[in-house]
Amino acid sequence: MKYRIALALAIAIAVVGSACADTLPGSLLHCDSRFFSELYNQRISLNHAAPLKTDNAHHAWFISEPGNQVVWFSQPIKSGVLSVSGYWQDKSNLDEMGEYYFWGVLLDDSPEAVMASLAKVNWHKSGGNGEYFANPMIKQAGSNSEWQVNTGSASGIAPAKGSVEKLVLLDTWQGKTRLLCSVQGSVTAEDILPVRPDLEENK
Repeated sequence: MKYRIALALAIAIAVVGSACADTLPGSLLHCDSRFFSELYNQRISLNHAAPLKTDNAHHAWFISEPGNQVVWFSQPIKSGVLSVSGYWQDKSNLDEMGEYYFWGVLLDDSPEAVMASLAKVNWHKSGGNGEYFANPMIKQAGSNSEWQVNTGSASGIAPAKGSVEKLVLLDTWQGKTRLLCSVQGSVTAEDILPVRPDLEENK
């Protein structure tokens, strides 16, 4: 009996460990700091792919050169059935339309394979170029209000002035599939820093 219990515990631990190792793309689906927490959790195995920096709150992020959008990994990282080959980030200021922050991963797999691996996500087509979005949320800019589901989200339409939107994006770029988070609109430090702890040092 003790042997059976020990074996069951060992199997359970192995399953949990495997699940933890598979959560890097999945952690992006919330568009919050969980992605950076997951990088911290996997920092030992990820450090061989690209240099990481950490903070005291158990967050980690890839170190990128100023002005560079991409951190390419020295070799792809296997995350479940997906292969992650880089990290991508960007920021745009569109004046009256607000600021747009993007961050996420580059995958060697097709968009269809990525969507299949994230089967519980409700993807919406965005335009006719194989672009998709999911999990749109909205809040009042610079306030303590909670993020709420954005039922009025539409492709190509900027958030109303005074509001901030976040959502997951899926498209292709230079032969890779991009799985990104975007925070956009009238973005203040109070809005972006809780979801992007890597920007704390630049505030």
